[in-house]
Amino acid sequence: MSIIKSLSGVNLSNWTTVVGDGNYNPPGVPPVNASDINCENETAFSLLTANVLKRQIMAHNITYYKDVDPLALTCIHEAQYTFQLPYVVSTGNTDFNGQTVEGGLFVWDGPDTQLDYGLAFQWVINPWDPNYKSLRYWNGTSWDYLGVLEPDTSMHVVEFKLDIVNQTAALIIDGIAYNQNVFSSTTKIGWGTTVDARFQAETISIYPNSSGPFLEQCVLVKDWAWEWVSPIV
Repeated sequence: MSIIKSLSGVNLSNWTTVVGDGNYNPPGVPPVNASDINCENETAFSLLTANVLKRQIMAHNITYYKDVDPLALTCIHEAQYTFQLPYVVSTGNTDFNGQTVEGGLFVWDGPDTQLDYGLAFQWVINPWDPNYKSLRYWNGTSWDYLGVLEPDTSMHVVEFKLDIVNQTAALIIDGIAYNQNVFSSTTKIGWGTTVDARFQAETISIYPNSSGPFLEQCVLVKDWAWEWVSPIV
C-alpha cells in the first residue's frame, strides 16, 4: 500500500463551519443560525463554540475539511486529531456546559446511490443527561453505545480508519481500539453530483432548561492529519 494523499494542520484555519442538524429552539425563540456558532483559529489550536450568544437554544457546530475526489471511494482513509474540553464539566458550572463532542469522517458517493459512507463518534458531556459519559457511534440511522469516557480537561486523541470497499471502519480513542465495526451508510437526498470526502469536528451546546442559565459550549481541536492510502500493493 502507498500513501497517495497526505493532509494535515495545526489548527482548522482552512476548514468550513456550518450549522448542523442537532439544534433546538423552543416556541417563540428564533431558530439557530450561523451567528450562534463559531470557529476561532489560534496559532496552535482552534476553538469550536456553540450557542456563543447564550440564547435559549441547543446549537450544533460542524467544522469540516472537504476534498472533492473520486479516489475517496476506493482509498483507505486514516485520520486523527486532538481535542480537549477547556473547562470542568459540572452541574454547578454557570458559564460552560455542552451536550456532546462529536467527530467523523465521511465520503458522499455523488449521485450513484445517494449514500454517505463513513464513521462518527459522539461523547455525551451533559451532566444531567442519563447517557452522561457515554461514547457512542453512528450506525447510519441512530447512535449506538460504544464505551465510556470520563469528562475531564485532558487532551484526547481520536483516530478514524475507513475502508469503504470492504465496508469496515474503526475508532481508536486515546490508544484504545474499540472492538466494533463502526462503518455506516447514511441516505442523503440532493447532496450534489461529486464525490466529497469530509473530515469533521463537531460540538453541540447543552439542551436548555426553561429558566436558564443558557450556556455556551466550547471544545479545543488541534493537530489534525488525514492520509489517503491506496489499497493496491
